[in-house]
Amino acid sequence: MKNRKIVDLKEQNLEFSQKDETIKLLSFDKEKMSLEIAIFKNKEFVKNSSMVFAHLPKSLKAKLNPKTKS
Repeated sequence: MKNRKIVDLKEQNLEFSQKDETIKLLSFDKEKMSLEIAIFKNKEFVKNSSMVFAHLPKSLKAKLNPKTKS
């Protein structure tokens, strides 16, 4: 099995607002280009979910830039 390149983002406190929700980034799977997220509404946890990298705001995409080698 391949070793996935998953980056833990919890310590970076990356988040953005969408509609009436706050989305916090938890981890980034560079291979699948997907993110694990936590969704909050009125500062209360709603659920964990996932989303694709393409749906992130440009400001956060620049911080995660998957094209750079680490």
